[in-house]
Amino acid sequence: MIWLDLSIILIIAAAFSLGATFFSSAWIKTRKAEPETLRLEAMLPGYDCGLCGRPDCRSYAVSINRDGADPARCAPGGYRLESRLRAYLAERPGDRRGLSLRAVVRCGGRAGIAAVDYPYDGRPNCQSAVELYGGPKRCKEGCVGFGSCLAACPLGAIRLLPGLAVVNPAICTGCGECVKICPTGVISLLPRAQAWYVACSSKREPESKGADCAAACTACGECARLSGRSEFAIEGTLAKENSDAVGGRWHDIAEHCPNSAIVLAGTEKKRPSPFPENER
Repeated sequence: MIWLDLSIILIIAAAFSLGATFFSSAWIKTRKAEPETLRLEAMLPGYDCGLCGRPDCRSYAVSINRDGADPARCAPGGYRLESRLRAYLAERPGDRRGLSLRAVVRCGGRAGIAAVDYPYDGRPNCQSAVELYGGPKRCKEGCVGFGSCLAACPLGAIRLLPGLAVVNPAICTGCGECVKICPTGVISLLPRAQAWYVACSSKREPESKGADCAAACTACGECARLSGRSEFAIEGTLAKENSDAVGGRWHDIAEHCPNSAIVLAGTEKKRPSPFPENER
């Protein structure tokens, strides 16, 4: 009889959970919505399919309006709807969702490129690794390399190389979930129209970070010298790309970077390992 009692309890709990979800969704639909939410809802297809992660289109519109939800999560609406939503959000001062964004990992320190302090055999989680002396890499400002951002990405747009996460720009919608979970803040959101960026986040002295990572930006100034249209500038001890630069010699400038720290979104520079096996 015990198993029968347990079955009844489970059925009641499941019914209660479904009922709570239904009434919550019904309450959101019947309550008076803000004008901005209604305008967003009117753009949505109205299928209430739940593919966006919300129970219905009204809930998704509320989350876009109030919670900063990604406007690219409606599968039935596709790219055309995403463009309409972003155009509306662009009317809001300071709302970057009006731009078509993508994530990039500002680090080139994959295995063999970035030197390590100690062998790490703990939990393969970036936050856990950082809590142990800042992580196993000598550069404490770079990609930890255990892929916590992979689990956070709802679209599977991130792959993991040995010691380094790389974002696929063809899949990424710039939702920012990977940015939130990265413990070193090495992931940035860039306008989709911007293809080239500086893959380094370390602001330490050039000699110090250059000794720790062969792909570090050492602020040598070569990119700024070649920037006829202000493509790059040196800010402190780090080069910075100019997202407002029009045209330009991006590829040529990247080729002249001595450490290949300027990369194209979605790519990863191959280079021989500068460190002996016992230092990787």
